[in-house]
Amino acid sequence: MGKTAVAVLAILTGVMLSGCAWGKGSTFPPEQNVIYVSKDGGLYTAIVEHYDPSDTGYSADELKDMAFKEAADYNKEYGGGQERVSVAECTIEEGRATLVHKYAAAEDLCSFTQITQDTSNHTEHLQITTNSVYLTGNDSDGGWTDARKNSSTTLGTVRKKKDLPLIVITGPATVQTEGRILYYSGAVSLADEFTAQVSEGEGYIVFK
Repeated sequence: MGKTAVAVLAILTGVMLSGCAWGKGSTFPPEQNVIYVSKDGGLYTAIVEHYDPSDTGYSADELKDMAFKEAADYNKEYGGGQERVSVAECTIEEGRATLVHKYAAAEDLCSFTQITQDTSNHTEHLQITTNSVYLTGNDSDGGWTDARKNSSTTLGTVRKKKDLPLIVITGPATVQTEGRILYYSGAVSLADEFTAQVSEGEGYIVFK
């Protein structure tokens, strides 16, 4: 359990993870622990915990103080005068605590989650690009899956529609996308139309 998650759990009791159901659409803020990627390349991580609302042994102020301090400490040390990490959401209400960070770049997400020991969202490598930029070379099967048809497809098909967002990630991690996932390859399995589980190894996710 990571440092950030431990701090949340020290505030909350009766913890259980939430999940997204197929067909619901992509929810923001996320409803589970995920790396969230928006259509314009925006990067976020979410830590979500549920607790018994009748339990008074928690503090919204303590959670917020912790979240803002960790972001401020990172920016002071690594920001070079810029805000590389910010708190996008920090709420405790109706039996759910949600903490969402926003990142200036993939490198900041990888570094910050390592420093704060957020093991749910830490990944060794993360790159946000497009299918047009990243997928080059000769057409081949390449192990790609068409998410809509749940069948294998070729690299040529994945490249056919230009400038689709592409996530390159070394897991394990859970990734949620703003748009529907269209194609995936590598160490990836789908939890729903917008959420992918990345196991140990490299995964590729193209979304709308």
